[in-house]
Order: sequence, then structure tokens, then C-alpha cells
Amino acid sequence: MKQFMQTHKVYLTPLSPIHIGCGEDFEPTNYVIDGTTLFNFEPSQLVLNEREKTELVNAINRLDLLAIQRFFLNQKDKAIACSYHFADVSDGLAQDYKSRVGKVAQRESDGNKVINNLSIERTAFLPVHHLPYIPGSGVKGAVATALLDQAHQNKNNPKVGVKDHGKLLKEYIGEFEKSKLRYVKFSDFTPLHHAESKIYYALNFKKRVSKTGGVGRAMALRRECITAGQYRTFKSDLTLMEDSFYSISDLQKSLNAFYLPVFRKEMELLQSRNLVSTQYLKSIEKLCSLPNVVLIRLGKNGADSKTYQGENIAQIKIMGAKGSPLVFKDSSTTVWLAGTNQAQQSDLLPFGWALLEFNPSSDNEMLKTWCNAQPKSKFDRSEILAKREAQKIEQARLQAEAEEKRLAEQKAAEEKQALLNSLSDNQRLVIDFVEKVQNTRERQADNTGSILLKEAQALIERAVENWDISERQFVKSQITVELLKSKVDFKKKDTEKNVKKWLNKLVTE
Repeated sequence: MKQFMQTHKVYLTPLSPIHIGCGEDFEPTNYVIDGTTLFNFEPSQLVLNEREKTELVNAINRLDLLAIQRFFLNQKDKAIACSYHFADVSDGLAQDYKSRVGKVAQRESDGNKVINNLSIERTAFLPVHHLPYIPGSGVKGAVATALLDQAHQNKNNPKVGVKDHGKLLKEYIGEFEKSKLRYVKFSDFTPLHHAESKIYYALNFKKRVSKTGGVGRAMALRRECITAGQYRTFKSDLTLMEDSFYSISDLQKSLNAFYLPVFRKEMELLQSRNLVSTQYLKSIEKLCSLPNVVLIRLGKNGADSKTYQGENIAQIKIMGAKGSPLVFKDSSTTVWLAGTNQAQQSDLLPFGWALLEFNPSSDNEMLKTWCNAQPKSKFDRSEILAKREAQKIEQARLQAEAEEKRLAEQKAAEEKQALLNSLSDNQRLVIDFVEKVQNTRERQADNTGSILLKEAQALIERAVENWDISERQFVKSQITVELLKSKVDFKKKDTEKNVKKWLNKLVTE
């Protein structure tokens, strides 16, 4: 009896940088780069003192983006302490950030500033753990592309019109609830442990060198990518329902039949242009020839691996020169590659290639060896976590101290207010004078006519003449020799003696 549902374990190993768009960017207002490590943080979680809060609010109110960028750069340690995700950064990009963040790129003729664009496209991530992952829908879409192409090849690869895709999709595998793929379900490919990512430049190159050179017209982009060489880091469950039109074997054959030729054709081109390393290509070829592995391409990687294969199909829309009409061709005219700096033109990496393994029963030693040989992140994860934890502890201590100080000041203010509420008008005059002495910054001397001494004498004499005994006693308890000496230099030999005489009159009936 056929099982109603079969579940298969599928493991994914990235062979090149993989970027899965998620519609979010890292911005200089929510990340800092320290060395070659990007730290992503939530600005509202920074522990700031009142001066820092005021500085940030003022920059925001002025809509001064450069000042805001500089503020977070200056608060790098605090940003690292509250960061929840970090990634490796290419050397060139790290240097660009260091030299450009918070600075004007150029000024227009009208004096307006042009601000450096330092945004980075973030790859899809798990919201709680902030780790990269690969949506099951993306893998299923790649499978659908392979199945569609296979069905098209079986029809002798007829030319595809601009509006034919929907019709062919319906004919080959069906749409929505009638799709043959509705019985094929991939869960998301989530990391079994920490999955590393790295920030690359996405560089555009012409497939054929022209008189103007081999660099494409598109500007360089910054993308976070899942790093290549992470052995079986991502795992998914593939569920095939009882009525599935496809078996595991069908899916494996279709994927390899579609993606292996695409890979070989593209790599031949890139090698002829000296854009990629020959050694890298040979090593990938060997991995693809291993038994029980399936090649697949995912994420943003260009249009060629997402369309029907064959000549004269004319499916890819090509932007012509300015003012020229759009044209449709059977392949793109440029290719996107991952680089570590904007000027790089060799040893680049293609985007999006990975190996799938279905229900492996043992380790793939050759694949594991290749993964171990790939460049790893320069940062020490355990060291960063320890440093971040130490910074968190320090921030918590400073925050506790600040809160303790705030509560003490609040208590003192409340006690002072309660005291003032209980005082008479005359006693309030005494408190005002005491505060004036305490807040005086420059010291005074009695031999040059100290204003504080004169005011103290006048207030005491007024109390002696007109105030009741309790108010006079209050004056004597508040205005002391020590208080006056704290801000007045007693240089005359009789000054202290005279002050004591003034004070003694307060309690003499």
C-alpha cells in the first residue's frame, strides 16, 4: 500500500554566495562596522546619557542624516553591546565605510549635499535568531523552473512569446490548486547551527568585451550573502503526498538536467573572460559529479538560470541605450558576480549555487573537505560574543548607576521641596542664600570686599532685629563659618571672630 505522505530530509551546502532578497536593508543608522565585522543593532536599545540623547534628538530634528551617521559611529561600543546580528565584511567595503560614513559624497552646483549611499541589501533571515535561512518557496520555485524547462524541451523547445509564460505554466504543471507541484512541499531551509554571512559587492560585467570595456553599466550593489563552504548547514523536510506526480528521483534528475548545463555554460564564459578562478570552477565541477548530490541555483543571480534554455527563445528583456526601445533576447548581455571591492575584475564568485543532498546516510567526505578548505570569517565569533557580553555588563552597570543617581536626585528634590513647603518666608530667604553660596564658582576674599560676606552680615542683622527666636536659630544652623569659608578666603585676622559674633547675636535674647 502506498504511503499517504513521505517525508525526506534534505541538506543544503552553499557553493557560492547566496543572497535571498527580503526587502530590508542595513543602513548606517542601524549598523556599524568595526574592523571587517558588521554589527546590526536597534537604535532605540542604545543606553545613552542625557547629553547624548539631546545630541541625537537635535540631529534628528534638523534632519541631518550625516550627523546621525556620525553619532552612531561615535557610539560604536554601545552599538556593538546591543547588537543582535553580525556578519563578515569584505575588505574593500569595510574601507569604503570607514572613509565615507558621515561624510558628504559631493556638492551639487546649487550647494546641496549628496550623501554617500551606504545601504546594504540584507538576505532573508529568521526574525527571532537573526540567522540567514532559505525559504522553502524559493527552492520550490527553482524546482518549478527545472520542470518547466524539461517539459518545454520535450516539445522541441518552441519559441516563447513575451506573454506566453502563463499559458505554458498552466499547460506544463498547472496553476494554483491544479498544479502538479501542490503535492510537493519543502519546509524552509533553516540552519542547524550558526550560519555565517558576508557582505559582498555585486558587480556587473558584460559577457562580451566591447570597445568601451568589459564592465557593465549597472552600479555596484552591496549585498549580504550566505557564505559558501558551510557543510550541510541548512536542512529542510521535503514532503511528497500520495498523489504526487513526481518522485524524489524525478526531482533530482530534473534539477541536474537543468542546472548543470546552465552552470557549465556560464562558467565557460566567465573563465574565458578571466573573471573567475579556474581552480574554483574545477573544484565545483568535481563536487557536482559526486553521487547523490543535486545542483541548484537560488536567490538573486541574474536571469539566465530562471528562464527556458535554448536559442531563439527571446524571453529576457534587455534595456537598450537611452532612447532605444526594449528588446527581448534568449540570454542576458551581462552577468552579476560577487567581489570584495568595487575595482575587482578577477577571482570573483558567481551568485546562488548550492548542492542538495536527499536523505544522506553518511558524511560526504569530499564535500566536507572542500568546505573546510574555503575561506572562513576573519572574526572570532566567541571573542566577539565575549566582548559584546562584557560591554553589555558595563552598559548595565552605567545604566544602574545613572538610575541610582536619578533616584537620589529625585529624592533630594522631593525632600527639598517638602522642606521649603514647611518653611516660613524668612527661612526661605536663608535657604536661597545658602544655595547662592554653594553655587558660586569663583572664590572671594574678605580683603577685597566679599559680596557674600556683606550679604551674610545683612541677613543676620535683619534676623536679629526682626525675626522670632525659631527663625534666628534656623539662620544659625544654616549660615555657618564653614559654609562661608567654602567660598570666601578669610585673610583678615578678625574676620572669623566677627562672623562668630554675628551668629552669636542670633541666639542672644
